[in-house]
Amino acid sequence: MKSKLEQYVENIVRHTESSKKEKEDLYEELLIHLQLSRDFLIDEEGLTPKEAEEKAMLQFGLEGEIGSQIQQALFPYRKELMLTLGISSILFTISIYLISLFIKGDAYIGWLCISMALSSLLLFLPLNQHFHINKKLWLNGLLVLHTLGQLYGWLITSQLDQSTTTVGLMIWVWLNIALSLGLVYRTTLYDYSSDEKNMKVLHGMNITTGIIISGISLVFIVGGLIMIGKFHFIMLVMASPILIWVGLYVAQMKIAKKSTRVAFLIGMIPLLACILAFLYIYFPNLFFR
Repeated sequence: MKSKLEQYVENIVRHTESSKKEKEDLYEELLIHLQLSRDFLIDEEGLTPKEAEEKAMLQFGLEGEIGSQIQQALFPYRKELMLTLGISSILFTISIYLISLFIKGDAYIGWLCISMALSSLLLFLPLNQHFHINKKLWLNGLLVLHTLGQLYGWLITSQLDQSTTTVGLMIWVWLNIALSLGLVYRTTLYDYSSDEKNMKVLHGMNITTGIIISGISLVFIVGGLIMIGKFHFIMLVMASPILIWVGLYVAQMKIAKKSTRVAFLIGMIPLLACILAFLYIYFPNLFFR
């Protein structure tokens, strides 16, 4: 059974997001430091081992605060970037909602609520120091959903009358999207060391194809809503490429542990699908003559 000191160090390490090897090294360094501090308190102050451990941990600080400080050192400015993205997205969402409401008379209440919730979570996660979650998984999922929400905001903006204000809003939303995607890439690829380049490439390829597939599916779903005027079963079919991509992504990560070559071959399936979709949209003559 692990000692209270070991559990304390584990909690600190859980608040960081780095490679497995880096976490092991960090755990060992912190544990040695605290053990030396404990031994010093026993020898110099005559405390019992239990009292010395308690005082050593108290002097070192709260797990969440220490973990966040270490994470900030490992990934400088991410907290600031997340907070900037959250605030910018909230302001953009409110602006688009009010402009659409007062100029066009369209109240996108559903999108407003979802976008505000996602943006608020972007403010919460980097500030969270009180409970442990798989931050990388949750953060990436949140950033992807946030990107899709901002893409929907872009579609709303594109329906407004073309003006200087609309162009400014377009630039604003694409800056939000670019920052969100940049954080997805950085958060995902950071977990792998320089000797795991294959995994970095595999993740990067999947994230890129996933963004493209999700964007195309969203465009078709929104187009269907505009044309039909209500939800229809066909819209679930339009969303099926996203589910297929998720399934292939999960399969690749499991297969990559045994054979990266096979994983790359599977990864080529959504990549080829994106290329064919691009050719179909911009060069339809290649398919219909």
